[in-house]
Amino acid sequence: MKTLLIFPAQWYPTQPYLSTPYLTAYLHSKGWTAEQRDYNIESYERFLSPARLKKAVQKMQHRLETLRAKNSFTIKDKSFIDVLATGVKFSAAILAQVEEAKMVMRTPERFFDFDAYRQADMVIKSALKLVSDAYAPSVFSLSTFESGTRAEESTQRAAQAARDRDTNPFIELYEEELIPGEAWENYDVAGISIIGISQIIPGLTLARMLKEAHPHLHVTLGGPIFSVNAGQLLDHPEFFDEFCDSVITFEGEEPLHRLLSALRDGAPLAQVPNLLHRDERGVHQCPERVELRFEELPSPVFDNLPMDLYLSPYPILPVLQSRGCYWGKCTFCTHSFVYGHRYGKQRTAHMVDELAALADKYNTRYFTYSDEAVSPHSLNDVSEEILARGLDLRSLALLKFEKVMDDTLFRKMRDAGFIFLMFGLESSNDRVLALIDKGTTKAVEREVLKKSSDAGIWNHAFLFFGFPTETRGEAQETMDFLKDNLETIHSFGPGVFLLNRDSSCYQYPEKYSISKIVQDPEANIAMNLDFVADEGMTREEAAEMNARCIRMAEEYFPSLYLWGTLPREHFLLYLDRFGKDELSGTKGARGKEKTLCRAG
Repeated sequence: MKTLLIFPAQWYPTQPYLSTPYLTAYLHSKGWTAEQRDYNIESYERFLSPARLKKAVQKMQHRLETLRAKNSFTIKDKSFIDVLATGVKFSAAILAQVEEAKMVMRTPERFFDFDAYRQADMVIKSALKLVSDAYAPSVFSLSTFESGTRAEESTQRAAQAARDRDTNPFIELYEEELIPGEAWENYDVAGISIIGISQIIPGLTLARMLKEAHPHLHVTLGGPIFSVNAGQLLDHPEFFDEFCDSVITFEGEEPLHRLLSALRDGAPLAQVPNLLHRDERGVHQCPERVELRFEELPSPVFDNLPMDLYLSPYPILPVLQSRGCYWGKCTFCTHSFVYGHRYGKQRTAHMVDELAALADKYNTRYFTYSDEAVSPHSLNDVSEEILARGLDLRSLALLKFEKVMDDTLFRKMRDAGFIFLMFGLESSNDRVLALIDKGTTKAVEREVLKKSSDAGIWNHAFLFFGFPTETRGEAQETMDFLKDNLETIHSFGPGVFLLNRDSSCYQYPEKYSISKIVQDPEANIAMNLDFVADEGMTREEAAEMNARCIRMAEEYFPSLYLWGTLPREHFLLYLDRFGKDELSGTKGARGKEKTLCRAG
């Protein structure tokens, strides 16, 4: 049972993702032959090439000619004609620069020249805009792939989008390049990991095409998208006819091993835990659910992933200290649901063994901790072990505010290479924090940020507006907190609250004054649902507060020109090269721009 595990587009192209490295390592530990591919970065490499961009421009020209030939034009037609004409006008310059732009991202001395970086970033984004315009209303960017018709939310619309050559750029790419590049006759199983909304259409398109072109393959899908929506798929046997033979929900390592065993032995698939599959009687879900102890899983392997293609001058590797969430109570989150409300963490020595081995194998010191939140205890122990071994690492991690985080911990972390920390602030109003069940207070947030900053660490804060019952005054309190702590909050990312299926807010809406959850029967795989709350801001008011927060950042955070451009993995590299004070808005970052452009 030879298996090929695939991570499809669309995800950010700066580093590998951990799903297939963990699955591959586990299958190897069980004696299976398994390989992995990153079709995400392979797709980027091809879309960001003159040959494929030329095809996109030809498609734009055809659409432009068709529109101009109409006898009458709507306002939408006129606007789109202008968009297409502008894209075609500048396309030659974009095609001429796109290979150079990729080289800037992969070459240290040019990557750290911010003028060169910014120009390369603009070219890459402009190239992807050409693809978007060619396949409009679909939108393809570094941060998303959207169908423009919300096909990501519906099995029925997804089936249409996966066959629509006018709006789906992946059909031609798979057909002409990626699928012919594999010897599919040598594989028995194809596993496709779909972990985000932006991967739904590209991933399902790949699944459909493999199922049609290579019927001997058992195509199985996995990822949190299907874990959260498993119940909805039970009533849609056509989804399996169209896209796959099975779906693995929740943690996939042991279920995938058992699926391969069942396929090899001809055993009933109904015995495979965490599995959805279809037979002549309909769709079935195995009642058994299996999760392994995380500390017993083998370390992820990145073999066969094209490290030279990622848009980064050095390998930046993702790692996990834990699986699940040690807190697991935030009422907006579904992370604990996906992991069965279980939490497991690596043994400290094993974790640092993994870091040392990866650093040596890939000649890098850059790591991103992909944990939902690393606990203070784990951060302390890992930092001590890194220091004891004398490892020279640079890392970013996601944290939850905890009162026990003290000066000693942060100094130790900074010495161990944790130079970039991302905190789940969410709000700075104590009533809202309590309703979220965040386990912290505004005072603790302020104290922790100061201690971390004093230790020399860059602090980034995530926040959102519009949690059910939040008032404008409470939202303003969060904005004021950002302004009042300019010395210790160095960057932040605002957003509008989204109601996730299977979160506590979704399961107990009355507790949050949610009077209506909009359930569109056709949007059966939607991750985020619209709602109406009887108290607090409307959705429109929350969006307005978010826009005001962004405008506030432009006024009070002069370093926004830098951290508003760089993705977090690249910002980690810039922090290591230039240091927190050099990049900090509190040190007059506008005046540092010329320095950054000469550096390297």
